[in-house]
Amino acid sequence: MRLLVETQIKSRRIIVYLASFLFSFHLALPLYINSSFLAHFFSEKLIGIIYAGGSLLTLFALSEYPRVLNKFGNYKAIVSLFFLEILALLLLATSDGGTFVMVAFILSQVFITLGYFSFDVFLERYTREETTGAVRGTLLTVSNIAILLGPLVTGIILTDNEFWKIYLVSATVLFVVFLLSFNLKDFKDPLYDRVPFFQKIRRVFFAKHPHDGIRHVAIANFLMMFFYSWMVIYTPLYLYQYVGFSWGEIGIILPVMLLPFILFEFVLGKLIDRGGSARLIIVVGFFITALFTLSLFFINSTSLVLWAILLFGTRVGMSFVEIASETYFFKHIRSKDTNLLSIFRDTQPIAYLLGPLLGSFFLAFLGMHYLFLLLGAFMLAGALNSSRMK
Repeated sequence: MRLLVETQIKSRRIIVYLASFLFSFHLALPLYINSSFLAHFFSEKLIGIIYAGGSLLTLFALSEYPRVLNKFGNYKAIVSLFFLEILALLLLATSDGGTFVMVAFILSQVFITLGYFSFDVFLERYTREETTGAVRGTLLTVSNIAILLGPLVTGIILTDNEFWKIYLVSATVLFVVFLLSFNLKDFKDPLYDRVPFFQKIRRVFFAKHPHDGIRHVAIANFLMMFFYSWMVIYTPLYLYQYVGFSWGEIGIILPVMLLPFILFEFVLGKLIDRGGSARLIIVVGFFITALFTLSLFFINSTSLVLWAILLFGTRVGMSFVEIASETYFFKHIRSKDTNLLSIFRDTQPIAYLLGPLLGSFFLAFLGMHYLFLLLGAFMLAGALNSSRMK
């Protein structure tokens, strides 16, 4: 009987892995061209405001999502999200009006974040504590393979700034995920905790035991997401408009940049399961990222190889931070702890709210290359915070 249950759990995990791979691939296809697509309708400074608006709406949606899960269940919720995201992508592919593009883009950001939240709920239910590092490492690895392939495929498909092709392919991939998710309809939902947003903030960030470690790992996750918010929005713009790379060249640089997530995360997850220090891995990761990010400020070269190596180095550090923080966090919660899970996932929209706003503010006074200098300093602060984890 135990063997049968274990087999069923493993089969469900495989489905979640495959669905997560395709879901991440649909996200990755337009991920690094979104800002350039929006630049056809809005100014560079306004693009940051649009990202911030999507993050603000995402925060509200995440705070209410446990109520949706209790009423409809995780399976029905995620299937509905897939359907709505397909509609948003089709609108991005076909619309030529700035208002429609902005609304569809903001809603897409909300649907994607809630989709990842639901995947976390599925996987937490299908994971034993002693295998958390390996399971999270596998999920992150398959997702990051998809995110690596996305820019490569985009570089092949995208010609003459015909962005509609990318959004159409993305919608097609997500339709496959929509069909695949039918295999999870027998998911048995726990009773999800729902705590008001500000009460959750107080519990995690101002409470002592038992959430002291959760506080520091949530801050680490926030700083990681802040790093991504600037890199995803401004790096493609900088490489294309200021360094002068073509989209084909950028399509080579970005997959190389993302390789560390595939090379290191599964191995590090297994290491943590065997007693390795998650805190030490996070601290080292932030230091590595800070070093390579600061170096970008001083680079005036147009060498594709040099840019690929330096951006690769930034992601070596972030791959350390990502797997160690995820493993530490999920070893300390259960599937019903959606109040803690939502705080952990809230760090992304908060970062994508504050990041673009700060980016727009600094760009009003500084050149875009100064963002690398500031971002490196923030990563050093991440190392200091993580060193205080228990």
